[in-house]
Amino acid sequence: MAALPAGRRERVPSLRRRLLTRLLVPLAALAVGLGVGGAALIHGFVQSTHDRLLAGSTLAIAERLAVSDDDGEVTVDLPAVAFGMLESQARDNIYYNVAHDGGVITGYLDLPLPDIAAMPANVTVFRDATYHGHPVRVAAQVRRLYGAPRPVLVQVAETTEGRRAVEVNLLLWLTLLEVALVGGSGLLVWGAVGRGLAPLGRLRRAIDSRSVRGVTGGGLSLVPLPLAVVPAEVLPLVVAINGLLARLDQSIGTMRRFTADASHQLRTPLAVLRTHLALLRRHGTDSAEGQAALDDVEGAVKRLERLLVQLLALARADEDAPVMPTAPEVTDLMQVAMEVAAEQVPAALAQDIEVRFEGPEDGTALRVAGNPVLVGELLGNLLDNAIRYNRPGGTVTVRVGAGPQPVMEVEDDGPGIPEAERGRVFERFYRLDRPGEPPRSGSGLGLAIVRALADRLGASVRLDAGQDGKGLKVTVSLRAAESAAGSEGSLVGDGAA
Repeated sequence: MAALPAGRRERVPSLRRRLLTRLLVPLAALAVGLGVGGAALIHGFVQSTHDRLLAGSTLAIAERLAVSDDDGEVTVDLPAVAFGMLESQARDNIYYNVAHDGGVITGYLDLPLPDIAAMPANVTVFRDATYHGHPVRVAAQVRRLYGAPRPVLVQVAETTEGRRAVEVNLLLWLTLLEVALVGGSGLLVWGAVGRGLAPLGRLRRAIDSRSVRGVTGGGLSLVPLPLAVVPAEVLPLVVAINGLLARLDQSIGTMRRFTADASHQLRTPLAVLRTHLALLRRHGTDSAEGQAALDDVEGAVKRLERLLVQLLALARADEDAPVMPTAPEVTDLMQVAMEVAAEQVPAALAQDIEVRFEGPEDGTALRVAGNPVLVGELLGNLLDNAIRYNRPGGTVTVRVGAGPQPVMEVEDDGPGIPEAERGRVFERFYRLDRPGEPPRSGSGLGLAIVRALADRLGASVRLDAGQDGKGLKVTVSLRAAESAAGSEGSLVGDGAA
């Protein structure tokens, strides 16, 4: 396979890169979403863990509250464990106070006091506050003591540096894990995509093996690509490539047949031309031999011209069917048959042959599916054969009729074709050998062209004996046009060129 230029190679899109991008972009977006959710989860986890310790410290202090029997004052015996459980590597500052009846019994006097009346009893309440310019987390609990007319407030506050440090550390690890996940996925996906695209590489090598260098030498391999190991995702592509290979094989076969046919058939008339031109040079145009040679040259040129016309018609008929148009072509069979029959009348009169035309008595148009040019060329070849191989004073009848399918018939009263030979006359360059009859000027391509055109039109061709067993009757059954196609198609009888 030819290498691409450097500039072009840079612009060629990479299927692997596209797949990697399509996979990693959603994965990165998912990682970001998981990171946001993980950050919220980490914050909630760290907050609840530290709040639990803060609540335990507050509860430990609240459990040591007491009311003096002598004067009814509230006392507290601060346990060491109440603050020991709050110690951490972050060395957060701990603040506390115990307040009763509008005053602070112990602890930090300037620690902000909440609205005690709005707080439920024996329930730890958390709030965020600022103390001495630092953010703190405060746990507060209101206790009602027997012998004390008013509730007692216990507060323990802790700075949040330790919490933030734990959160940042966990977030950092989470970020590193997500980066490793996305990066590792990228590497794994890159290799997995490469292995997954390996069938495309094998497919490329299979296509490359069908090199066009082998066309001239007959070595071109147009065997369909194997479908057994083709992944389902590229199966439609391979099926399309196989269809292209089949069409290419058909086109190359048509070209080879045309080349072989032309080279084989053109040899004889060209040899005749060379021979008679040599006679003309020797005898000149004034002698009887020269005039005879000149007549033979003219006849050879006419035969060569007809042969070339028929070879080209056969090549066109052998072409692959064109892509179906949006509106199927519809032909008025009656109109085409009348026009083609009229065109053949001068050639028939020159050979003393009468051409007749028969159509439906009510004159209704017969609409058939197919290109009008192909239908006309098919009928033209049938008429040409019927006139060329008929007897002097004979008759050729063209009939157009309706039935289960539109039918076109060409019948003559000439020598006809023996029943044993009717299957072979469709072969290219096959000519009947009629003992006692002079050789005909035909090339043996007329009925081969008719069969090829009928195949293009989806029609069938049948050969029978003519009326009273004389001559030949060729019946062509065409496809009727759909009613919808008849309303949309362009008719020859409606002004088509």
